[in-house]
Amino acid sequence: MNKLLRRVYPVVMLAAATLILAGCGGKNAVAPADVEEQAFEDLRTEVREAIDDPVREAEVLTLVDMLSNDLVALRKSVSARNSRVRELNSDYDAQRADFDVLFEQINTEIRSNQQRVTKSHLALLEITTAEEWARFSKARTKAMKSAISTIKTD
Repeated sequence: MNKLLRRVYPVVMLAAATLILAGCGGKNAVAPADVEEQAFEDLRTEVREAIDDPVREAEVLTLVDMLSNDLVALRKSVSARNSRVRELNSDYDAQRADFDVLFEQINTEIRSNQQRVTKSHLALLEITTAEEWARFSKARTKAMKSAISTIKTD
């Protein structure tokens, strides 16, 4: 019996430690929207450090703010679209035409969003130099990854 206790005791202690650590792991979880906001704030900081001309800096920061606001609106739009698709999918009386109309609306919205993002991207490229663009590219990438991650969670 004593041998069995010596074999089981470490396993039980390991399991208990694992449960304690797992229980504490999620208490301070950061919301995806907060991660996105921090990423955009990091991008703004990098822009301020990379661009010496105050006029161009203000223009770039305005574009970054517009992009951030566009992403908030996009997240809400994607969430509403997903709800509408679920709602229509759960309606047994829904017709194929209802789905076709919805998907056409979604495609139109996606094209509009792509055009807006392309326009903002081109404006950023016009305002910044290649060196400036390279300096804040890491922060820009982090902001975009955070935004995409946040959109996927909604």
